[in-house]
Amino acid sequence: MLVAKMRADLTRPRWWQTITGRIAIGGGALLLMGTTAVAGVMLLDSRHVDDTSVVHCLDRGSRNLDGSLPGAAMSVASPNGVVPLDDAVAACRMMWESGALESSDPLDPNPTPGVAPSQFTVCVTDTGAAAVVPGRIECSVLKLHPYESGD
Repeated sequence: MLVAKMRADLTRPRWWQTITGRIAIGGGALLLMGTTAVAGVMLLDSRHVDDTSVVHCLDRGSRNLDGSLPGAAMSVASPNGVVPLDDAVAACRMMWESGALESSDPLDPNPTPGVAPSQFTVCVTDTGAAAVVPGRIECSVLKLHPYESGD
């Protein structure tokens, strides 16, 4: 009886060779492809800058360990409220040249002047604010959206 049971188990088709197994494999593959396509579209969609009141000036092309953006955020205040920043690259270039992004002490009142990078990449955060990154990078590396100009 034990030998008969072992023979029956050895001659039974493997689970992936049955019709149910093949349907499960096909369904799993379709689910994986669909999830990958949705994630790619969500991560790579271009956006306009909607929030012009703040610009994030990043000091490197990677996120902090806690997921926050490295560098500083900038806004210009006036007696009537916040002045919109239309040229995010110029604002960040000014911060680089003032030394604000190269100083290790964020409270230093007189940082030494710095040198601005020659190239910048403009990305867009989930909140619609501009994030200016030094150098040429792919925005999706930082989990940001590529900038879509209004032109």
